[in-house]
Amino acid sequence: MDAENQVRLRAYCAILDVRESSTEPNPALALQILARMYLVPTIEDHGERNRALNEIRGNLRGEFGAWSPFATETARVAAMMQELPNWFNHLNETTEALVERYKSLSTAIRILQYLGVGATGSAIAAGLAEGSKQNSVRAGVERGARRAAGQGPLLEEVQRRARIRMTPARAGIVGAAIIIGGTLAYHNALEQQEQIREIIMHRFQEGEVTDAQFRDVFGDRIDPANLKKYWEL
Repeated sequence: MDAENQVRLRAYCAILDVRESSTEPNPALALQILARMYLVPTIEDHGERNRALNEIRGNLRGEFGAWSPFATETARVAAMMQELPNWFNHLNETTEALVERYKSLSTAIRILQYLGVGATGSAIAAGLAEGSKQNSVRAGVERGARRAAGQGPLLEEVQRRARIRMTPARAGIVGAAIIIGGTLAYHNALEQQEQIREIIMHRFQEGEVTDAQFRDVFGDRIDPANLKKYWEL
């Protein structure tokens, strides 16, 4: 694994309190799993969190034994995540905490995109197509994630297409394993970011957010000075 991914792995191990030494013999796969687990608390429903965690940790089979250090440590983290639906209770957080959470989610989302969330892309795309008929992107994502987690011909097709699509370098990150799970968490994280943006916008309008904090969330897309002028009209 290259130095950049090693830094990412070390960061996730520190955040989730998992020993880096436990990620042997396959630290690249461990990074894939931890990166997805990190976003699971964004899923509000207990049952969905449990399903996502089971799907993500299901990739351990064949690489990490059931009683290996990494399996047992991620099982502890999973148990904690299942019972913590209020990790992302944004309305009661300070503006400073919200901005830091937003930046943390942004980093996690970028890393997951780099690692290849699209490994289950064909099933997700099919789910989104059906979801669009109901005017519900979330419904489509959920349907696609459930399809990707299924067994039989669908899973085989996902695996086949993923192997064709992935470059040798990218395929080396996960080896023979196909990472199922985490897609629903990824899209929930995007939704959580949208909620934070709405809260920050409201607080900025009320004079409770500095220009610097506003830029940390909205970047250069919106000039806070021009926004203030618009509200003063």
